[in-house]
Amino acid sequence: MNDNMLHIGGFSAEELTQRFGTPMYVYDFERIRTQVEKVRKHLPGFAVYYSLKANPNKHIAGFLKDLDCGFEIASGGELYLCRLLGVAPERIVFAGPGKSTEELTFAIREGIQAINVESALELERVEAIAAQLSMTANVQIRVNTTSGVSDAPEMMVGRPSKFGIEEDDLESVLAHASMKHINLVGLHLYTASGVLDSEEIVANFERACEVYQRLEDIAGHPLGLLDFGGGLGVPYVQGEKPLDIAAVGQGIQSVRAERFAKREEPVLIVELGRYLVAESGTYLTRVVDVKQSRGQTFAIVEGGMHQFLRPVFMGYNHPTVIANRMGEAATAIINVGGQLCTPIDMLANDVSLPPAQVDDLIAIQNAGAYGYSMSMMEFLSHPSPPEVAVQGERAWLIRQRGTYAQLFDYE
Repeated sequence: MNDNMLHIGGFSAEELTQRFGTPMYVYDFERIRTQVEKVRKHLPGFAVYYSLKANPNKHIAGFLKDLDCGFEIASGGELYLCRLLGVAPERIVFAGPGKSTEELTFAIREGIQAINVESALELERVEAIAAQLSMTANVQIRVNTTSGVSDAPEMMVGRPSKFGIEEDDLESVLAHASMKHINLVGLHLYTASGVLDSEEIVANFERACEVYQRLEDIAGHPLGLLDFGGGLGVPYVQGEKPLDIAAVGQGIQSVRAERFAKREEPVLIVELGRYLVAESGTYLTRVVDVKQSRGQTFAIVEGGMHQFLRPVFMGYNHPTVIANRMGEAATAIINVGGQLCTPIDMLANDVSLPPAQVDDLIAIQNAGAYGYSMSMMEFLSHPSPPEVAVQGERAWLIRQRGTYAQLFDYE
């Protein structure tokens, strides 16, 4: 094994790019399996649901289905994918604001486990659509709590938000809602995304239990389903420490023992996207030019932010290495830029690397979540990169490289 070469699963990065070309995404399926097993070990009693928005490739989703995960969806397209994969409707919850009438109709017809209602008006719309269909819709109330995580990159509660019904409005909303065709089954509470502080996550769960019990009291009947969301983070920025999931599990077990000692414990769901798939993924791209500009070094690579938008969108560097020079000292400060005709197309800024050369292979890691799916592939009319899976001694395409012709097929 070449000590200077990055390996992904059982394959060297160079071997993969020789077979499938660059730029490309590659995912280590065994890394995904490990993450699922880790969650189940430390959060026993929770049903693990995969948030499809993180990476909706059907091969990744199918692998997680085979690992007995349920699915959290946020669109009709994701519901269609679940149906394509044969996911049982009772293992699907539908989250997100602004669901269209067509999407709500699709979900009610399918008889999914729960639609997570985000507003009083959406509750009315679900009731009206279910009545028109002469069906009953299973609903969870998503709540915007009065407080949330003190420091998280993507806060969703504790402030004005497009997400959820205000905690203070719960009683009024349910008192005035017509729910003849609605089966209120539970609570959905997702406070923040990308949390690395175990104490914050435990506090979020305790807050969810409090609101769940209040919602049961307002409804006047047992609900049976507590969808905790999750928000478990992975480290992206240099110096960040991985989440201590063992501490999360210990804290949550203590809260469960206290909160449900005298009440029946509901079915517990944890929804995870990035925690399951982010660290499995790597974006591989070659250096095509190296230049100096006013005292700074720029390595220009194939592709760019149109193929991997997240570093620009979030404003920080993902872990970035030169895959074919892993054993060399990082003696240079380099900016890694893409091919787009905009100055913001920078995949990494001021990263410590070995001095870059043309044909070096740049690997941007933690690219398995919100990588391909979050990007704007048609900007500059470059063909889309392929996606490749590796598992054991096997490496195979799970999405073909795009072509010039495909860019214009629908015009």
